[in-house]
Amino acid sequence: MYICICNAIRDKELAAASRDARSVGDVFRKCGRRPQCGKCLHDVAEIIEEQRASAEQSVLAAE
Repeated sequence: MYICICNAIRDKELAAASRDARSVGDVFRKCGRRPQCGKCLHDVAEIIEEQRASAEQSVLAAE
């Protein structure tokens, strides 16, 4: 599903770019693009949080 319409970035691409990202800007840089209209910024921030939560759960499961 497209999350960023302006840059044609899909959720899977954003999720991959969100790994180890500290900010929405980091994600866009990893995708090689810049935010345009800003409507997707909240969604990208949510994807970052989901990736962090998933990573934390993986670490806890490994322990």
